[in-house]
Amino acid sequence: MKVSFVALFAVLATSAVTASLTLTNEEINDGKIRTPEQLQAIQDDGDVNRKCHESNGGYLPLLKPGNYQASKFHGCFRTTSQIYEYLDVLVQQNAKIFTKFQIAESVRKQPIYGYKLSPKEKTHSLYFESLIHAREWTTGASTLWAFSRYLDDIANGKPGPTDLYNLYYVPVVNVDGYDISWTPGKRYQRKNANQVDLNRNFISKFVNPKPPKPVDQNYPGPFPFSEPEAKGIDIFGKSKQGEILGFVDVHSYAGLIMYPYGDTHDPIGGGEDEKFAVLGNAMAVVMNNVTGKTLYVAEPSGKLYLAYGAFDDYHYRTYGKPTLTIEMTAKDFVVPFSEIPQRGDEIYYGLWQFAKQVAVFNGTAPTTATPTTATPTTATPTTAIPTTAIPTTTPALTTAPTPTTTKPQC
Repeated sequence: MKVSFVALFAVLATSAVTASLTLTNEEINDGKIRTPEQLQAIQDDGDVNRKCHESNGGYLPLLKPGNYQASKFHGCFRTTSQIYEYLDVLVQQNAKIFTKFQIAESVRKQPIYGYKLSPKEKTHSLYFESLIHAREWTTGASTLWAFSRYLDDIANGKPGPTDLYNLYYVPVVNVDGYDISWTPGKRYQRKNANQVDLNRNFISKFVNPKPPKPVDQNYPGPFPFSEPEAKGIDIFGKSKQGEILGFVDVHSYAGLIMYPYGDTHDPIGGGEDEKFAVLGNAMAVVMNNVTGKTLYVAEPSGKLYLAYGAFDDYHYRTYGKPTLTIEMTAKDFVVPFSEIPQRGDEIYYGLWQFAKQVAVFNGTAPTTATPTTATPTTATPTTAIPTTAIPTTTPALTTAPTPTTTKPQC
């Protein structure tokens, strides 16, 4: 019997993949069935990025204010130590406007760092975080890109969200889980070192009628704030009550701007739902302008699926301030590092638009701010990626199209 070379090669290639593959759909346990080739790509992602580190190293001595966006740091997804080393240099070079603090401690006693960006101290602040779910690497890389651009804009005398507010930023909330996700076979680690979903470890008004088990991806822990990571964030938020006027938690990969509530299908009432829709749609417009495609739509969190004990619901109920979850667009949790600039620009414009809309949401007069130039004032201009300007007026409320992205446990 004759066997074609092409057919034989295909069989051998499939056999090679199967032989080296140890990751299974059951181990990932997110309800999505992947091919052996897709599972292999997930399993190999850490090694792929380590090789990327080899060809994109030596960037720390080259970092200069006003040109951070162009750094090779953004050419790969980075480990926790690389992220903190990079940010330490930025803090050192911008000591008057960019400061570091410890917001919490992890299960494994690792410090969880936050950063404050404030070229000129304001009365009020905004809070942004990423990587509360360890496997969502694109969220950390994208927020790092965005904050690098904000620092560049300050150095180059360009306007930005810091003309309106101080910015608090936590790049890696789930530091233990993120470290685990870099180990072989653990790329899809979602939870913390205690195997608790930190984005279900906050207080919910409602009791989940089907409580997840410890083996489930969305296991909330034995009780609210059982985990030091979530507890530390709560303590910090309460210490800044009255100062922080808005919160954003960045996730992937549903392509959504989500607003409360996520633990009930009931509307908030009192005009709040309409305000959230305006806020979310305004952000979706500028984020979609980066590519010219409808990659983001705004909707209540509960429309994706009901989630109990999430960051956004808790913070909105506790402080009554606009709180959103950005679900970055992608096809899976593993994405090519070549997407970092584009996804980063979406976050850059989205968070800036959030800052513009907060005053509208909170019922205060919009602030017309003069761009603040902070030391250092001379720098090499950054390479502009998007060319679409952020709209200065709130887009009209429209019916959001149905997203085409699969609904994962985000």
